[in-house]
Parts: sequence; C-alpha cells; structure tokens
Amino acid sequence: MAKVAVTIKLMPESTDVDLDRIEAAVKGLVEVHTVSREPVAFGLQALRVVAVVDDAAGGTEQLERELAGIHGIGNVQVVGLTRLL
Repeated sequence: MAKVAVTIKLMPESTDVDLDRIEAAVKGLVEVHTVSREPVAFGLQALRVVAVVDDAAGGTEQLERELAGIHGIGNVQVVGLTRLL
C-alpha cells in the first residue's frame, strides 16, 4: 500500500493550551515527519504537522477525527496531501 504525507494545521482552543503536550499526543497517534509552530495572532500558535499515513479509502477523515479528539485542540485542518513514492 502506498504512503501519503498529510500536512495538518492544528489550532489550539486558546493560548493557555500546552502545545508540547499536544505534540506528544499527536506523535503517539500517527507517524510524524515534522512538527512546526506557526504564529496566528495575539500569542496564539498553531501546530503544523506533516504525518505519514497509508493511502487508504476514506482519505484523511479517520486521522482528522482522532486528532480532533485530543484535549485542547479546537480545529483540525488538512492543508496539503502528497503521495510518497
């Protein structure tokens, strides 16, 4: 089965959310290639995660649901998808 790199933007619920804890939780759910922090506004930062997953039917919906279930995440947005060779 082929692999895909999914770029996901994770918005925390507030500036009080521990991004290190969220990053650790994400790494426990999925194979992470890179994680970076992206300033949004007024001290709020989003996590930009590039995850490697199987190219399965149903796309990224299951991954999005799992990530949205992490405490402290307010929004999950897929911003890119690339098939790996």
